[in-house]
Amino acid sequence: MAWARPGWTAVALLLVYFAVPVTWDSSPAVIGISLVLTFAGLILLAHMMVLELRAVRDGTTRRSDRAVAMMLMLVVVAFAMTFYLMELFAPGQISGLRTRIDALYFTVSTMATVGFGDVHATGQAARAVVSALIVFTAVVVASLLRTHTRLGRAQD
Repeated sequence: MAWARPGWTAVALLLVYFAVPVTWDSSPAVIGISLVLTFAGLILLAHMMVLELRAVRDGTTRRSDRAVAMMLMLVVVAFAMTFYLMELFAPGQISGLRTRIDALYFTVSTMATVGFGDVHATGQAARAVVSALIVFTAVVVASLLRTHTRLGRAQD
């Protein structure tokens, strides 16, 4: 039950990610449904974040691995949307990226540093954003390791 908030956060983020309209060439009904789903996802996301931050503030948890997980999910979706919009408005920046799922795959493979194959940055703007994501990931991983190592020693 402790990981319910991150689970609902993932649901909210994916709902927003896949529902938010990025072009307005669909029918008004489709755009309306997309906006309603996006708004619902944002409300759920905000609610989950507030609950988690209250738990941290109130001392319910000494350190919140769940808050870190929620933040990382937010970063993944934000970068995936950035890459998708980049491909939508400046095609050819990222080879092989055509859909939102491609963008999510590209973001996760970049953050996990597993390398590229079918989807990779080719344009200068895309390479700059990918470089920022790689640096961010390295800093976060190093910070998490340092924090957890320090906390582990303090508990001994």
